[in-house]
Amino acid sequence: MLSFLLSLGMGLGPVDFDQLPAQRVEAIAHEVIENLEGHIVNKPTLIVTQRPEPTPLGAISYLNGKCVVIINVNEAAWSQWGRFLKPDNANQWDAIIAASVAHEMGHCFKEGRQFVANHDINNAQLKGLRNTGKPTISPETVFKQELFADTVAVLYAKEFLAAQADTVIDTMISARKRYAGNDPTHNTGPTLTALMEQAPNRLESESMGSAAHRILSSM
Repeated sequence: MLSFLLSLGMGLGPVDFDQLPAQRVEAIAHEVIENLEGHIVNKPTLIVTQRPEPTPLGAISYLNGKCVVIINVNEAAWSQWGRFLKPDNANQWDAIIAASVAHEMGHCFKEGRQFVANHDINNAQLKGLRNTGKPTISPETVFKQELFADTVAVLYAKEFLAAQADTVIDTMISARKRYAGNDPTHNTGPTLTALMEQAPNRLESESMGSAAHRILSSM
């Protein structure tokens, strides 16, 4: 399953490689993977390559537990960082990128598969998702995958990004809401807003994936 956080539509103020070198994103991704290595059975592989997808960061999660985090250096895709990275939040760029990588790592956690299999979506949300016109994959499944991965990103920000966490989380939720019309399967903003009202945190005995599963299951 290929998942991209920065998916669909064009961002405002596209970012290029001079503003954001691929090596900078790669270094941040290695740090995030190292921070989350103890929370996952199989350490993901990180690759830097060119793919045709219109987004610069993604993950492929396999049923056997293998997971590949992808930095996509397609020039057009790279410009999509402009959805999150703006001149007025330049001091938070590394933290925002880290949370984006954590989101992709969220697709690698086995607890995400458990959440997708067990979580029920309310009827209003379900009706909207089934009108997406994408028969090749269950829209409910995609929504739950994105919601779980977003929750991992929220928990990562709170635990590893310290004083920048609130700004990073607000940026992610705002981007989700802003581009919700492009694809309802990625419209996690309202649920994330409700989640933040509960002040979610990981318990000391939990892995990051277990914490995300618990928090979402309690909503």
